Amino acid sequence: MKRLLVLLLVVGLVAAACGDDEAEVTPDEIGDEVTTTPEESDEAEPTPTAPEEEAEVTLDELNVAYFLEWPTANQVAQAEKTYDQALGVTVNWIPFASGGDMAQAMEAGDIDISYSQGLTPFANFVTGGADLVLVGVAVAYADADNCVAHPDYGVTKENAAETLAGQSIYTPLGNVTHFKLLKMLEHLGVELDSVELIQSEGGPAAVAALDTGNVAMACAFGGAVNAMIANGGNLVMTGTEQEAIGIRVFDIISTTGTFAAEHPDVITAFLQVTEDANRAYNDDREPFIDTIAGAAGMDRASTIALLDAFSFPEKDAQLSDAWLGGTVQSVMKEQMDFFVEQGEIDSALADYSQFVDTSFLEGVTAREVAMTDATPEMTLDELNVAYFLEWPTANQVAQAEKTYDQALGVTVNWIPFASGGDMAQAMEAGDIDISYSQGLTPFANFVTGGADLVLVGVAVAYADADNCVAHPDYGVTKENAAETLAGQSIYTPLGNVTHFKLLKMLEHLGVELDSVELIQSEGGPAAVAALDTGNVAMACAFGGAVNAMIANGGNLVMTGTEQEAIGIRVFDIISTTGTFAAEHPDVITAFLQVTEDANRAYNDDREPFIDTIAGAAGMDRASTIALLDAFSFPEKDAQLSDAWLGGTVQSVMKEQMDFFVEQGEIDSALADYSQFVDTSFLEGVD
Repeated sequence: MKRLLVLLLVVGLVAAACGDDEAEVTPDEIGDEVTTTPEESDEAEPTPTAPEEEAEVTLDELNVAYFLEWPTANQVAQAEKTYDQALGVTVNWIPFASGGDMAQAMEAGDIDISYSQGLTPFANFVTGGADLVLVGVAVAYADADNCVAHPDYGVTKENAAETLAGQSIYTPLGNVTHFKLLKMLEHLGVELDSVELIQSEGGPAAVAALDTGNVAMACAFGGAVNAMIANGGNLVMTGTEQEAIGIRVFDIISTTGTFAAEHPDVITAFLQVTEDANRAYNDDREPFIDTIAGAAGMDRASTIALLDAFSFPEKDAQLSDAWLGGTVQSVMKEQMDFFVEQGEIDSALADYSQFVDTSFLEGVTAREVAMTDATPEMTLDELNVAYFLEWPTANQVAQAEKTYDQALGVTVNWIPFASGGDMAQAMEAGDIDISYSQGLTPFANFVTGGADLVLVGVAVAYADADNCVAHPDYGVTKENAAETLAGQSIYTPLGNVTHFKLLKMLEHLGVELDSVELIQSEGGPAAVAALDTGNVAMACAFGGAVNAMIANGGNLVMTGTEQEAIGIRVFDIISTTGTFAAEHPDVITAFLQVTEDANRAYNDDREPFIDTIAGAAGMDRASTIALLDAFSFPEKDAQLSDAWLGGTVQSVMKEQMDFFVEQGEIDSALADYSQFVDTSFLEGVD
């Protein structure tokens, strides 16, 4: 890959930052010279020793690094000087252009704590020997950090390999934006040595660079992304599409090992103020929007646009396996291994656990939960349930008639989603409590990656309702698929059961996987539209989209029955998070009870319910019946049998993940998936 000469400065910059008494590097001096990872040093870092007679070294003021145009919940406490009051010192908030700058300033002793530092530059610097420690998670986000193409270059995810070849891309280096860019280019088939990466000087500079038309694409975060899109640019891949190929995006709170050893109470107090601010924001953000906007240097509309893409995990969530209990460490390892593969750094560490210290966060007072013997559960005001439109199910009668609301005693919000992967991400973010009819494959994908999810029931079994349809002009059949699909494009969801079925089918039909291009689907209607254009040989989807594509002249390459004959079991599940299940076990059981009652009534005689189900699914009666004919809704006893939750579901998860490993879709599978299936709630159903 082409490089700028500025990358050659990295060793000198880091050496200066680490202890050259004659040339100390200040934040101002390094602000515009963000570089890639420092090389590993053979010199051992001295171990800081706190005075034995005094718990902490006296602190006169605290210097905290943060980002402008990056609105966060804690900026209310920043603006109102709550940190100053709680810590008893003046807190100086110093804006930085990148997480790499933050790391260098911490090493130089100019910054004490970095708030919302990118995980990638942190991992880069500790890989190179920096004395940094991760003490908390600041913010999770997706679309708020992305790359925008200039309209004159016509770059899309379908043609990126051709349109980006020989072009320049303006991007930060050594941070999560850089990592996302490289992963995206790899996924889109762009040769990395065919593009020139130009070192970004910050968000406003990215907007200006793209405006000139001298670069084909510019990558940034925060308001700069919105500004580039407003100026006519386009996203090559959305944040959701990037997350579907395994990119987890979040920022952290970090400090140096020396500062943490000398000022442990300061770290804990800083995290306590942050926790309090996060709680207040998560309860009701509206009163704080204007204050946050002012602190971030943004207008109200732009602030809300970014905050809509952000989530601020509280203490208990941060300490869970989904975050500092293991996932953050794994993501660091994954990112550094990827940079090694791309030739960006020489080597990664074997493990990154030593750079995560949860002891300070453990000292924070978490949200108080009123618990009494008479009330064994946390109070629940409403329940958010994810489901699919154009996917008719027996329980939609109870959905439409608000039977769930009556049985649970709360308002139940049914929120439509485009994929099971989206459902998993929303559950992890705390936006969804229960997912109904989530695909087994995205569930297994996410728990393989460390997500705190649990499977509590089987929703629906189906076959032909989830399939791939060929365009009539390509003449694709199961007999000639190896020849007719070679060199063609297939429009499909990625990381779910439709993707799994497609890969298994192609393998069975003798289609070389590297002979076809898989284009990430944006949902059922988009699949119908994609096939109609004739630009793809085949499109894969579920529900009404399959029927629509067949009605438009397409043909099934293999029927669901033929796919089941080669070992593909297809069913959806009911899932939640481990945290929600632990806090609201009776809610889970009550939800499953209403679902069970609805399944029984439907299985006894579905005719009286067809129109209600059709209305809830957003479909006409004929299309609803066509799908319901391919569905079955197992009741409690069947679900608890060996054919389902007694062992088969766990085995199918293992089989699917092992298959994705063989296909190079994921790096590794777990040895066993039984721990993610909890039948205790279903066992409480009558």
